[in-house]
This record gives sequence, structure tokens and C-alpha cells, in this order.
Amino acid sequence: MPEIVAPGDRLGERYLLEAPLGAGGMATVWRATDLVLDRAVAVKVPADGWPDDLARRLRQEAKAAAGLAHPSITGVYDYGEDEVTPRTGRSARRRRVPYVVMELLDGETLAARLARGPMPWREAAATGARIADALAAAHAAGIVHRDIKPANVFLTPVGVKVLDFGIAFTGTSGGPVLGTPAYVAPELLTGVRPTPAADVFSLGVVLNQALTGGAPAPVLGAPPDGVPAEVVELCRRCLDEDPEARPEASEAARVLADAAGVQLAPFPHVPPEPAPEPEPEGEHQPTRVLDEPPPDAPHAAEPAARPPGRKPLVIAGAAVGAAGLAALLIGLTTPGSSGSPDAADRPSPSPSRTAPTAAATACSVAYRIDGTWPQGFQATVRITNLGTAAIDGWRLAFDLPDGQSITQLWNGGQQQDGASVTVTAAGWNRSISPHGTVEFGFLGKRDGDGGRPSRFTLNGEECR
Repeated sequence: MPEIVAPGDRLGERYLLEAPLGAGGMATVWRATDLVLDRAVAVKVPADGWPDDLARRLRQEAKAAAGLAHPSITGVYDYGEDEVTPRTGRSARRRRVPYVVMELLDGETLAARLARGPMPWREAAATGARIADALAAAHAAGIVHRDIKPANVFLTPVGVKVLDFGIAFTGTSGGPVLGTPAYVAPELLTGVRPTPAADVFSLGVVLNQALTGGAPAPVLGAPPDGVPAEVVELCRRCLDEDPEARPEASEAARVLADAAGVQLAPFPHVPPEPAPEPEPEGEHQPTRVLDEPPPDAPHAAEPAARPPGRKPLVIAGAAVGAAGLAALLIGLTTPGSSGSPDAADRPSPSPSRTAPTAAATACSVAYRIDGTWPQGFQATVRITNLGTAAIDGWRLAFDLPDGQSITQLWNGGQQQDGASVTVTAAGWNRSISPHGTVEFGFLGKRDGDGGRPSRFTLNGEECR
């Protein structure tokens, strides 16, 4: 498609476009400079003739992506819209153009790496473990990727990044199947609603391809000599035609990490020694396709924990397939392309919520506003244990001012009664070590000004 911007253009009077890095079906990712922070970034801009709903999808994607925080998921820094006169194409009239600003990565796609031949099994297992760990974080948040493939996995000198959660915002039950045909779970071809099991199927295809060096196939090929039996068996389970027989992404991450000898902490999805937990209260939020409105359930689903001080992360798209400095491409699949992963029509599992078992002796709470928009905002809350004993289970209570309410929360369970909010620990972040911290975040609505809570109580004890 023709480009509507050119090198030297500025978006939002802040992002100076330098050169295109790669193109997806409906957009191009540019290398750019953030003139305010003086850093290199990647900026995704639609191509001329983009569909009418693309701006809405990009904006919604950027917001929802802030709820996904994981070292193997790419970060989104900003979303904006600017008036642009197209440099090429049929139309010369000024248009309001949406854009997404992402982190710029150094490396190559897994597709480029596999073009040179299969990986040693340990390298393939380590890569698969980090893909699975990123998927587990997304699934815990009720999000399905729907297009796991080598082109959407980026290999950097410091780790693996999963790209392109863009089509997670499109396609509901009965709608078009989106994704890449060779990696699509078989149940999606029947029109069922996407669920996490289809992402796991696609992971199995990618792992099979990485181990054997062959074309993507839904049946495990003959693995090279020396591949551990547990890796072969996991790959077979991922490729099972029955979605219910496939492992969860968190299990796949654990098996592959153990086999490869890599450490996925400090983002465990299953605690090493889980304690018995009481029955959860209320209903869990089912897996969502992200263009659906949040349900009015009393609890929200929980993604993986976010490291302190890290910006919210999002997933970016159709990857640039060349080595060197490249951006995450939030690749938007062309109309009519075939589906992305997720399994049968069933709700996704989410971690159990647990009641606190010990009160905090001393604590502090930091409340940060990460972004605002008309009638909405995003916030992060960090709890610090100032005591000398671990807190095994936590429950934080506070009042939201100015008619505010929570619409989506991650890293915990949530109840709200009027202005009063109670957030409880997820199964995997229930323990706060002495002088340790946990974080949760949420999207909220507001009817008035952007005030902040003034008082917090942790397990009944007031925090400063």
C-alpha cells in the first residue's frame, strides 16, 4: 500500500520519522526519534487506504496492551493522532492519522533465524519457554494472541519478544478466522471462539519447526537425536487435535525452561510451593477477544506480575524479518487472511484468588497515574512490605474519589462497592517478602476530576 508519511515528517510534534523498517498488511513500522526523550523508537503508521475502524483498533490495542507486563512482550510507549497530508497515494487531503509508538529492538525474527536451519534443541526449548511464558501472562489477563508464528517472535541479544497482538482485537465467534493458516489450530477452522488452547497449538507448530528445521506442520516430525523425551512429549501434547488435551501455556513454559536450564523468574505463573487455597469468591472473567467490552463481573482477570518501575508492555506486530536494528511490527493481517490461535468455545482459566492469611505489620503504598484520556485513566499501585516477616496473602482496600470506577484490573482480583475498592492477591503473587513489593494496575472510568485515593489499608492495617 502507498505510504502517507515520509522521512522527515513529525508526528505529534515529537516523533521524527527516519526510515521504514517493515510493512504489514495495513501498516508500516518506522524507525523514529523521540525528540522529547532523545531516544530511538518504532512508530507504526497506517498505509494509505486503511480501513475505517483501524484508528479505533489501534487506540484500543494501545490501552489494553498497558495491562500486559512481561519481559518477553514488547513495550508500547504512546498512542496519538495527527493531521497529515499524504505524500503518496490517491488522496491529497489532510487526514487525522493514528499512530502507536513502541520500543525499538535489536535482533532478528525467529523466521529469519530458522531460514538458516534448525536450532539446537536446547536453544529451541529456551525460545519456546519464553514464548510460552509470554502467552501465559496474556492468557491470565484474558487475552489470546491468535497469530503465534516465527515471524511474530523477535530474538534480541537480551531475550525473546513476542510481537503482534493486533488481531487479538478482531474477530469474534462466527466471524472471520484471522492469523496464518499453517499455524492455526484446527478447531478455529470450524468457527469456534478463540481460547488459549489455540495459542498453545501454534506454539507446538513453532517448536516443531524450530527443532526439525522443516516446514510448519501440525504433526510432530522426527526430532533430532538428543532431544529430551519430555520436550518431545510436550510438543506432541501441544499439537493434539483436542484443545482440552493440550497443556496450558504456563505448564509448557515450565517444562521447556526446566529442560533447557533457563530461569523464567521473577515472573512465575505457578508458585514453586503453592499453599492450599480456599474456594474463590464470585465468578472469574472469561477469556476475551479485546474488542469486546469488559464484563460486569465482580472480579477481573489477572495477568502476570509487572517488575517494579517498568512501563506497561504491549505486543507489537508482524515482525521485520532482517537482522540488525528492527522494530516490533504490530502486523495487521490483510482481510481474508486465515486465523490465529485459540481453542474451543470455553472460558480461559485464570489464577485463583486467595484470602489473606497474615496481616501486614508495616506497609507503604505508591499510587501512580500512568495515563489519562476523556472519562478514563490508567493507574499502577505498588505495595511495599516494610515489616520483618513475609505477608502470605494480601488484601488492599481504598476508596476511589470523583466518581471513579475500575473497568479492568490485572495482577489481582477486584471487588468494588460504590467508591470502596478491595483488591486481593492472585495465586502467584500472594506472598510479599520483607522489604519486597508487588504491583497491580487497572483501567478506570471517571465522571469528575482525576483525584487519587488518600488512604489505604492492607489486611486491615493502615499503610502510609
